[in-house]
Amino acid sequence: MATVAGVGMISVLLAGCGTNSTSGSTGSAPSAGGTSSSEKPVEGGSITVDMAQAVPDLDPAIEFDTVSTEVVSQVYQQLVTYSGSTNNITGELAQSWDVSNDGKTYTFHLRKGVTFSNGDPLTSQDFVYEIERVLDKNLKPKPSPGNQFFMDITGAQAYYNGQAKTISGISTPDNDTLVIHLDKPEQFFLKIMAMPFASAVDPAFEKKVGNAALDTTQAMGTGPFEVQKNTQSQVVLVKNPHYWQKDSSGNQLPYLNKVTININNNGQLAALHWEQGQTALMSPWLIGGDGIPSAAYPTIMNSPKYKSDVVTQPMSSIEYVGLNMKPTLNGQPNPLSNIKVRQAIEYAFQDSQIVKINNGAVKPLNQPLPNTLEGYVSKLDPSAQYSYNLTKAKQLLKEAGYPNGLTLDMWNENTDNAKKQDQAFQAMMKQIGITVKIHEVTWKDFLTKAMSGTAQVYESGWQQDFPDASDFLNTLFNSNQIAAGNNMNNYSNAQVDEWLNQAEYSTDQQQRDELYGKVINKVMSDAAWVPYYQNVGYFSIQPWLHGVVPSDIVEDQFGKMWVDPGHGSN
Repeated sequence: MATVAGVGMISVLLAGCGTNSTSGSTGSAPSAGGTSSSEKPVEGGSITVDMAQAVPDLDPAIEFDTVSTEVVSQVYQQLVTYSGSTNNITGELAQSWDVSNDGKTYTFHLRKGVTFSNGDPLTSQDFVYEIERVLDKNLKPKPSPGNQFFMDITGAQAYYNGQAKTISGISTPDNDTLVIHLDKPEQFFLKIMAMPFASAVDPAFEKKVGNAALDTTQAMGTGPFEVQKNTQSQVVLVKNPHYWQKDSSGNQLPYLNKVTININNNGQLAALHWEQGQTALMSPWLIGGDGIPSAAYPTIMNSPKYKSDVVTQPMSSIEYVGLNMKPTLNGQPNPLSNIKVRQAIEYAFQDSQIVKINNGAVKPLNQPLPNTLEGYVSKLDPSAQYSYNLTKAKQLLKEAGYPNGLTLDMWNENTDNAKKQDQAFQAMMKQIGITVKIHEVTWKDFLTKAMSGTAQVYESGWQQDFPDASDFLNTLFNSNQIAAGNNMNNYSNAQVDEWLNQAEYSTDQQQRDELYGKVINKVMSDAAWVPYYQNVGYFSIQPWLHGVVPSDIVEDQFGKMWVDPGHGSN
């Protein structure tokens, strides 16, 4: 998602003109870390949490990172979402939907009586407006990185190219109905519609405050919370007085009055705050990676006092080092355009060191896909595998024309764990004569640099946007994603593009698996990435906090959480 500080098999297209209906209420979320979920939720109170980085983007049309999504998901909603901690699609702002026999037409029926937090009524046109914003390549302050997800809507490409003033494949027969026509069936289209890019946005409010404000300080959604404050040091969310959703007992959501998010990139301090009871929750969505800072992992997981308050959730989330293949960077020849240099880096990398730095909280990874997803390759081709071999690495550098080594610039965010990993990578490369200059900057500045395609070496991660191998492989390695800023290492291979494009629309799962297997083996044999590790999610939950739903795809659902009486009375 999505870049991190985007499980299971793909859902089959609905056959015929089936209808999927959901009620207007939601069951009480299962309690984790506190008392049993059968206990009646308490209305009121507040919580405080730490988050590793400030929010780069508050506009759902622009945000495409887990930090931003954690906040955006509390304020904005989509037509559909995921049920609990599963990958099953359920209605959110859509009461129901129909799919045509050929799988190319979706008709969404909106819930009645939903309003934005300022009282403006929700209409089907609001979704059209948002998709138009996503497909506006001149959107300010910057274009949406999500436009590629919607290009299969009929007329989307023409609208994006400026050849049409409207998207011909989207219509609104009335204020409560939205019809979307696709050029070809797309099995995971509903999962795309669950992404923040497809949020309901109030056109009148956006036109009043402007795109720049909507991306930084102003927000207007239908979600459980409003943004009271968003700065580089703190985000404050307060209850949306017009929120439409109730729990299964008829109680109005959200239960909490306020959520205060303090920006804190010191992982050890964040862990201390939680251990002392100052913060309610640590999660992968807040702290990044696995949710427990690596330095605190042994203390928390080996302590009877704390371990019982931790819930583990497999995550479809990976970390990696990207190697930019662009022939020239900043006007200078780029050594990484030489495959032998990249392969030398692979052979000089020792994943056991990175796992050790994380105190064993992560799992080794050898490819750009987590093992939680369909399409994962259990046995890579020999050409796609790299063992720790310094002799071979040095020989490859010599063959590449760098017998005396070379210098590379590496970019990363400025968290304590990132610094440890950067230093470890730097030391590994030094053994074969590669000098790594480290640039550690704020999360926002890192995203700007990396997504511009000018970061020579960078450590990043990817959390699934929707549970499908396409979200990792097509988004990160298709050459058509270079301009969108998703293919940040400028990887371009015509054969890989062909495989990716074929798999994108295939309805044969076995064929898709085979195609994605070819992509993974080719990408790894080309040494496009150095896979670091696969994350495991640890949700550390105070005993007095209830209603937490650990998930590897849906962010922390503050709207369903509640606290014991008298705890946080704001």
